[in-house]
Amino acid sequence: MVSPDVVSVACGFLGAHELQSALESKAAYRSVEEKPVEGQRSVAYGCEFSRVDDGSGVGSLMVTAIKGEAEPESALAVAEQNCLGEGQAQPLAGAGEAAMWCRNEDLDTLVVTVKRSHGEVRIAHLTLAGSPMAANIPGYASLARLLGGRL
Repeated sequence: MVSPDVVSVACGFLGAHELQSALESKAAYRSVEEKPVEGQRSVAYGCEFSRVDDGSGVGSLMVTAIKGEAEPESALAVAEQNCLGEGQAQPLAGAGEAAMWCRNEDLDTLVVTVKRSHGEVRIAHLTLAGSPMAANIPGYASLARLLGGRL
């Protein structure tokens, strides 16, 4: 996928099979586009991922495009506020202009990628159900790079 001129969906940025592959899961995943949420300067598009066999939630992707003079580093700093504690965000190199992963208060894993694209700052905020495992860190980096390339 090439970076679209206009963000209008979230599921188009990450396929269910791509997520399943990056997480090295043997279960089949499916995705469902959610209704967009409109803000003052942005619209957030959501995609929910679940397992095909039992319907359990795997995670969600929110893609937001902020119009105006937002800075990618500021957008990442806002995302870092969702981490379990200060200083918990782990940077991910080579993905967009800024990327990180951490645990949130629900002990889920957050992977956030930010990039300036098409005159706006775009943010991909991927929440994965369950605590991060050291074995998955290369998968988080792979997902961040994939999303950074598509934003």
